[in-house]
Amino acid sequence: MSQSEIKYNRLIEKAEELFIELGYKSVSMDQIAEAAGISKMTIYKYFSSKEELFLNILQSIGDRSFIYIEDQMKKIDGTIEKIDFLLHFNVEYSKQFSLTFYKDIMDNPYIIDRLMKEKKRMSKIIFEDIIRNGVERGEIRDVDEAFMANMLITLIDSISKNFFEKITCRKELEDFTENFYDFLKYGLLGGKGAK
Repeated sequence: MSQSEIKYNRLIEKAEELFIELGYKSVSMDQIAEAAGISKMTIYKYFSSKEELFLNILQSIGDRSFIYIEDQMKKIDGTIEKIDFLLHFNVEYSKQFSLTFYKDIMDNPYIIDRLMKEKKRMSKIIFEDIIRNGVERGEIRDVDEAFMANMLITLIDSISKNFFEKITCRKELEDFTENFYDFLKYGLLGGKGAK
């Protein structure tokens, strides 16, 4: 690995750590440069702005989680089990990010727009897979999987916009996620696993 690659990898690693812990707004390019042991000029060699660096970090985080989810989904048979896995993964995964990190994303229309486009693309693949497998197993009635996946994404998008800005602590975020997944699994009418 070249010196340039080593510097770049250290930059990404330290920037991600700082953004996750302190959020987007509180972290300066000077802090990132110092943590990575590089000059600020080196950062600007790779990224034109803090926003571009942050978007790159978000993309990397999203890509890693998507690859992990896809890999795990291949090992899980049942529809409810897949939804349970998503619930537990999202609750546990979200614990590594500060509430400030989430709030800073929600407060920046450009960043949230870019993030949501990518999240919708990934969610569509995951939901279509769950629905298709559920239909094949007879656990879900025969439906248009693309339409249903889009409905779920629209629901999540709408709920996110209306609820996330009201969340003030990690417990509220975890409760929201758990209740939402309970609704996805059992709906309003309940089912064999409903509370």
